[in-house]
Amino acid sequence: MVVGEMILETDVLVIGGGPGGYTAAIHAADLGKEVVLVESRPDLGGVCLTEGCIPSKTLIHAVGLAQNVNAAKSMGLVHDGISFDVAKLRRHVLKVVKVLSSGISSLVENRDIERIHGHARFLDSHRAYVDGANTIVRFNHAVIATGSGINELPRGLVREGEDNGTAPESSVWTSAQALGLPEIPESLLVIGGGYIGLEIGQAYAGLGSRITLVEFSESLLTGADKDLVRVVVKQCEKEFDAIHTSARVTAVEPGKTGFRVTIEDGKESFQQNFSRVLAATGRHPNTSDLGLEAIGLETDAGGLIPTDESCRTEVPHIFAIGDVASGPALAHKAAREGKVAVEVIYGRPSAFDNVAVPAVLFTRPEVAWTGLTETGAQSKGIPVDVGKFPLTALGRARSSGKTQGFVKVLAQPETGVILGVGIVGEHASELVAEATLAIEMGACLEDLIVTIHPHPTFSESLMEAAEMAESGSVHMMKQGGS
Repeated sequence: MVVGEMILETDVLVIGGGPGGYTAAIHAADLGKEVVLVESRPDLGGVCLTEGCIPSKTLIHAVGLAQNVNAAKSMGLVHDGISFDVAKLRRHVLKVVKVLSSGISSLVENRDIERIHGHARFLDSHRAYVDGANTIVRFNHAVIATGSGINELPRGLVREGEDNGTAPESSVWTSAQALGLPEIPESLLVIGGGYIGLEIGQAYAGLGSRITLVEFSESLLTGADKDLVRVVVKQCEKEFDAIHTSARVTAVEPGKTGFRVTIEDGKESFQQNFSRVLAATGRHPNTSDLGLEAIGLETDAGGLIPTDESCRTEVPHIFAIGDVASGPALAHKAAREGKVAVEVIYGRPSAFDNVAVPAVLFTRPEVAWTGLTETGAQSKGIPVDVGKFPLTALGRARSSGKTQGFVKVLAQPETGVILGVGIVGEHASELVAEATLAIEMGACLEDLIVTIHPHPTFSESLMEAAEMAESGSVHMMKQGGS
């Protein structure tokens, strides 16, 4: 034992203070368990709150307001132009994050949860050492909720350029750095066409940067159905200078005034200058340097910790949730798993047996889906009836000028049971909750159709899409009609 080393004993040790971790810690305390929460960051909330979901959506909302004002010119709104006070916007984003993180800290303190700042590493199956706090925690149960980290660009991709006073690698933005609004570059290269690259790319385009995007795959947003993605791509083509798919960046050379970047698109290799470069190449689970070998746990090929439906690992009293476990790396999925793990610890018959986990992309327009996707149905040979309703035919969409996109409902042909819903358009992030509830409760098309949706609202689009899947909507032309 190190001199001065502190030893704590607890019933539940939670490693990680993100959406899954702090939810698990608070829920465990509410069930009467003694809890120690270890977080390596100075603030609680994890990546989602401190450098991901919350700052990005705050920024996206601000940019969206400006775009809405400009779009309202066609409605008769007269103004002399919109501009941003970047310093004030930066402070606003930071304030939102700080308020929410402080709120979580207050909730933790309110439950008398012991909070330790440092990096936890297992010593054995009932002890963990916290670097930075010189503390050993003895526990009866543990919940691993360490989240994910940003993928770095391949070694050697960023080359030595002109001396600009900083290391070449540090001069390429990560998503976290970009969301801190260090500047609004004249031109920005976004490497990666997933949701992170598109959300930040569109935000900076709205702030005035000229955006070029490079994606290795042949299409953007590869996790979503292509018909949903097509609407977003069409919008990005209007906002971005260029989009290169089936392409890759082979060299980034920093200089005093920007970057010289080499891009290969399969046909040719060319160079282009950019003021800034953003690496948005995905994330990986934070499962290294946790001492998993000391407790006999091994990760899979993707670095994930195998668990069962109760979020239990192969060590029965140790659980893993969120981005370190299988399934979509989403904050709301992590929070649900955190509650499940704690309820199992408490002795309740709980399980992560949710039928649908909704996914949302806060692009312009928004994209959301839940349950079975049309691509998934085709690949698995599952027959489905598909009903689509375009927002161009929706009164509320017309009145607000937000007619981009559509809603589609997938249902089982024989029973009409709803299997999946895909949405692209205004308020997709809000509409998907009703769709998820419908799937979770085993609702059929008739349930959505006979449920009275208020008029005029965007929520009617779900009802209309259900009608299209069953027999056709009264608000759409009948095929074969005169």
